[in-house]
Amino acid sequence: MAGGSDASSSTSAFVSALIFNGVIFLILILLFVFLRPKNKRVYQPKTLNLENVKPEERPPEVPSGPFAWVSFLLSRPQAYLLHYAGLDGYLFLRYLSIFAGLAFIGCIILFPILLPVNATNGNGLSGFELLAFSNVKNENRFFAHVFLSWIYFGLIIFVIYKELVYYVSLRHSIQTTPLYDGLLSSRTLILTDIPEDYLSENEIRRVFPIYSRLWFARDYTELSKLVQERTKLSNKYEGTLNSVISKGVKTRQKLIKKGEPLPEEPQGFIKKEPTHKLGKIPFVGEKVNTIDYSIDRIGELNTEIGDVQKNANVATQLHSVFIEFPNQLEAQRAFQAVPYTDLTKGSRIIGVPPDDIIWENLKMSKTSKLIKRILANTFLTLLIIFWAIPVAVVGCISNINFLIEKVHFLSFINNCPKVLLGLITGILPTVALAILMSLVPVIIKAVGKKSGFVTKQQVELYCQAWFFGFEVVQVFLVVTLASSASSTVTAIIDDPGSAMTLLANNLPKASNFYLSFYLLQGLTAPALALLQIGPLIVSKVLKFLQNTPRKKWEKYNVVPGLSYGVLYPAYQLLVVIMLCYSIIAPILLLFATFTLSLMYIAYIYNLVYVKGQESDMRGRNYPKALLQTFVGLYLSEICLLGLFIMSKSWGPVALEGIMIFVTVACHVLLKRKFQPLFDIVPVSGIYEARGDSGALYPKDQGSKEIKQVGQNYISDNEASGVSNIPNVAGDSSGKVGNFNNDLAGDNQTYESSSENKNIYNNKNITNDSNSSRNETVANDNTRTDTTKENVEQQAKQKPLVVLKRFFDPRSGYSFSLLRSQLPNIFNLSPNYSTEYLDNSYVDPAVTDQEPHIWIPKDPAGISQYQIAKTGGKVDVSDEHTEYNEKGSYEVTGPPPSYEESVKV
Repeated sequence: MAGGSDASSSTSAFVSALIFNGVIFLILILLFVFLRPKNKRVYQPKTLNLENVKPEERPPEVPSGPFAWVSFLLSRPQAYLLHYAGLDGYLFLRYLSIFAGLAFIGCIILFPILLPVNATNGNGLSGFELLAFSNVKNENRFFAHVFLSWIYFGLIIFVIYKELVYYVSLRHSIQTTPLYDGLLSSRTLILTDIPEDYLSENEIRRVFPIYSRLWFARDYTELSKLVQERTKLSNKYEGTLNSVISKGVKTRQKLIKKGEPLPEEPQGFIKKEPTHKLGKIPFVGEKVNTIDYSIDRIGELNTEIGDVQKNANVATQLHSVFIEFPNQLEAQRAFQAVPYTDLTKGSRIIGVPPDDIIWENLKMSKTSKLIKRILANTFLTLLIIFWAIPVAVVGCISNINFLIEKVHFLSFINNCPKVLLGLITGILPTVALAILMSLVPVIIKAVGKKSGFVTKQQVELYCQAWFFGFEVVQVFLVVTLASSASSTVTAIIDDPGSAMTLLANNLPKASNFYLSFYLLQGLTAPALALLQIGPLIVSKVLKFLQNTPRKKWEKYNVVPGLSYGVLYPAYQLLVVIMLCYSIIAPILLLFATFTLSLMYIAYIYNLVYVKGQESDMRGRNYPKALLQTFVGLYLSEICLLGLFIMSKSWGPVALEGIMIFVTVACHVLLKRKFQPLFDIVPVSGIYEARGDSGALYPKDQGSKEIKQVGQNYISDNEASGVSNIPNVAGDSSGKVGNFNNDLAGDNQTYESSSENKNIYNNKNITNDSNSSRNETVANDNTRTDTTKENVEQQAKQKPLVVLKRFFDPRSGYSFSLLRSQLPNIFNLSPNYSTEYLDNSYVDPAVTDQEPHIWIPKDPAGISQYQIAKTGGKVDVSDEHTEYNEKGSYEVTGPPPSYEESVKV
């Protein structure tokens, strides 16, 4: 009877969750289909003429028809997705598709064997438990589980290896394109915590003799405080002026409507001057006129800040330096040489633009960073522990009927209708869990920033690591233990000696919760992602939040970005759950296939047409997610090992132990092999991309080469001297030779070992006669070769080619082949002004300009009155925005002194 009751409960919860999420999915999709054509700014902003979307980055219009975009996007080749979703977006989509495919393959491999093994001649369970590990009665059948775990987990490990090979080759191929080769960040090396002896240009020149520019970080704490005060006060001043003008316009309209005479002077429309109190404590301090005070104080700050900025070079020097090299080649050689110098105590960073530097953290000492990092990690660890309390409650709710027998005050729940009981156990826990977990990333990022990281990219990766830990511990471990423990609490109380056996038998029952969880993620989550309910509400209902022309302009022209440090862990969790239950409850693989496939469809639309990105991670989240997949493998193998031990099946125990050892060995080897390759670019690859016939991309993707380059860097520079180091940027036309884009017939013919000595020694590189041009190195001979023909060929690859690529990734994903398949947008060369380059890696406080206040022109003349009132102390402008006859203002252009952001 108990088994039937349990099955009834799980089936009821599943059916309720299916119906509820299915209805929500249908409603949200219908809303999306109805609203999308009428709200292009919300549903396809990247196709519009927005200021921060460059013409070459705008995708074509969404195909007409409610769902025509699905087949259109699913049929697009890699080059299309790389072009419009970007490298980070494309790799995230690849992550979803890879594991959706692995879930489907798991169904094919495991279902024919495990489902009959679990379902027949078992313990008499029913419902979903019939198909799970807990229904197996004959211990000999556990050999099927262990051998299939070998096969399936071995496949997972091989795919991780294959994808790491692919990522390294793809990143190297992209890094050598004109776009990335020419980026300022690609040729700028950042060193932190350098010794006192190296805080001079002469010492840096001794180690890195051919840099172009050098910036030592300096302590601008006091200047930053002044700039922050000015920025805060300027925002307040701008908001106050816009409020005053808005009220004045409304007063004028009321007077006209009533037929009353209008004031002769603009100030006559202002009934009351706005005021505020000074001081950090609210409602305490001197009361001042906001407009008058802002004008005077901003004027004072402009003068004070300007004086400090003129003498910025006298500020205390910090132990960090930014070194710009003439080109990416020299920057990479220097980057690879750092481990062989005396600069190893700090960190070396490359590929980070100025906008992504966390400047205030540069003044932290190494000891301070270490202490703050320990405190940050301790705080987050404690947060995980105490967060388990509310999450455990959620897990108990999913199996609350098992607790009712002993917790008598909950007995009233038995009187609830089955539909309501299904809602409580199937839907309430998943929704509550999703809300709880949404609060975590904000906390992690704030803690990461305070702990001393110097780049936004580091904070993103820190967030990905800890948020993934949160997800695994709270959503998987705590919920699993809470669900399985609560479902057996009665039996354990009656017979404590049977606790371990009962937990082993009932652990698979926690999969009931994850069936509902996958339904939520597979139905409601993709539909919500498409509907963009947040931006939709802001654009339709919360327009009052856009109470200044600047906010209105920015809201329309700035495409929202995605934080991949937050996005990845949510789907890494789904992969972990999929792996953990792939053998214990294989039916979950079917739901994983469905969920990850729908999420792929939703995100391929969003990343192509809707979303940008917060920071250019250059794909670094992808290999981190791949390596973190081993957590799922470990958990699954340990769970199986525990189940075998508690069932006293010693043969499967030994075999599963072997698999755990193999998994650990593979994990260690893959980390050791690939992690050193994530940030480097083999110089032989740079030369090959430039058409040097004597340099070929190494077969090992640079593992040996980077050691040789680094070890030889210092001695080569001393032997050859600065004068023998060429500038490979080429002549004024950007060309140093013709590049043959035709691919060799056999991949192996253009892959060679890293024994090409000419790539390691400066003295063997031929000088270019026009070496004065060193500001951009994106040359025609680094171009990719994406043509219509090879894109079509890529989309129609033969099955044998796909199989070869799968089983032999080093040749199937070769450097030259991947470069040939990149979109033409990577052939564009960035251009920088000399003024920008001279101050690019200087603390923004040093170059912060006087604020430009933006207000709308109005018929009452209030804007002109306020401009005149400043007396030239503050720059106030009413250009490009004006009130219309209806009493609302229109924005016709960018803010004053607007400058297009530079991608660096």
